[in-house]
Amino acid sequence: MRPEPGGKTAALPRSLLHLQFLIDNGASPDVVLVRDEKMQSPVARAFPGKTCWLGRETVPGRSLSSLIAARRLNRAYYQGVEREIASLGIRHLILFLEGEPLERLLVRLPGIDTVELWEDGLSHYVDLTSDLWYAARGAVQAIAGFYPHRILHRRMDRGTVLVRDRFERANLVLKAPAAPADHRNEALIIGSPLVEDRILSADQHRDGVQTIAANSPVPVRYLPHPREDRARLGTALSAVANLTIEEDRAGLMDHAARHGYLAYLAPVSTGLLDLGRAERCFFVPRLFGLKHMAAVLSGWRANPIGVLESVEALRTELERLCSPHLR
Repeated sequence: MRPEPGGKTAALPRSLLHLQFLIDNGASPDVVLVRDEKMQSPVARAFPGKTCWLGRETVPGRSLSSLIAARRLNRAYYQGVEREIASLGIRHLILFLEGEPLERLLVRLPGIDTVELWEDGLSHYVDLTSDLWYAARGAVQAIAGFYPHRILHRRMDRGTVLVRDRFERANLVLKAPAAPADHRNEALIIGSPLVEDRILSADQHRDGVQTIAANSPVPVRYLPHPREDRARLGTALSAVANLTIEEDRAGLMDHAARHGYLAYLAPVSTGLLDLGRAERCFFVPRLFGLKHMAAVLSGWRANPIGVLESVEALRTELERLCSPHLR
């Protein structure tokens, strides 16, 4: 599907990864929609004079009056979005998320002619959480007055849009960080907010990190995800031998452009796909007890990243990478 002549193109990047996809693929949208405050400055720098603030839905509190108010505000919010899109003359969309209420509203607006769905990272390719979990989330959103169309479904009908991604359709690119001047003879664990998202308990997470550190022939460094609770990490991981918590808060891509590592490990992280260092990257969900995620990642045929299923496999790969000719 290609945009027909006439009308403006709008993009809705919800993360820095989405914004980098737009930049690296030479996108030139007429309007860049902004939903979250954290994206306002990055979008304005990348696409000056093209931003349009949409804001976001209202999440209710615990009282009935708060729920009633949120439902009223959300109805007004979606009506305002529809008026804004129509007034801007937008007819073509570039989206990254397919299961969110705002995106579901946008693709159904009567003035929209064509939609492109660009990769969102790892979740674009595989379903790492159960359909039941996603349906329960949608049910809660529906009660709060979020846009209801297909709210219990994880994905849109991809047959109705142009899908662009790196590893299956190969019609999208992402530039890897520059080769770093500094090399650390360590293994880097890339953090994920698995505890904050209630996928793992704090104890399960600590045990997984401890398993890696105890079986690594080189020191291990932990780079927290921005949404991870650093106070929790400091308390939980302080007694883990052979481990350092990285204090850099600039983000994985910036950190990787300054520091190189012997190996990069993560229970689950889009970051492993983005580094451009696949020969040194490994998913290790099973070491954290995430058997379903391990099976899904192992079964993804286009996966460029190795999936390690045991501590023996971890030791083997790290010892192989310790060989002088691979450094």
